[in-house]
Amino acid sequence: MKAYSVDLREKIVEAYLQQEGSIRNLAKRFKVSARFVWGLVNRFRRTGSYAPKAHRGGNPPRIAASQYDIIIALVTQAPDATLKELCARVEETCSLRPSKSSLHRTLDKLKLTRKKRLITLQSVTAMMSKHSVTSINKR
Repeated sequence: MKAYSVDLREKIVEAYLQQEGSIRNLAKRFKVSARFVWGLVNRFRRTGSYAPKAHRGGNPPRIAASQYDIIIALVTQAPDATLKELCARVEETCSLRPSKSSLHRTLDKLKLTRKKRLITLQSVTAMMSKHSVTSINKR
């Protein structure tokens, strides 16, 4: 969610300082939550600032950037491996057990795709084409 603008924050604090209404009334007036107004007023009292806090980031990725080369090598060795199989191989080589979702995010970041075997695709295509030919002949 994007932070509220500094202009809106300034208006809310000024309205509160001018005693134009309670926290709930100001929340309704400016179409924000009462909790936001309360936190904004408290922060202004403590620090003198109503600017939004800086984003502190999230959790660091489970798979470090130094291990990307190993992941690339594992995917090129077995491009048709499932995420579960790749997780097991990463655990064997890096002594790190990533979750399937963590490995998927890393593969997306590296722009790597897991490709299925061509033989499997050809057999599926052949089966589909046989069915479509027979359905056309029956008409």
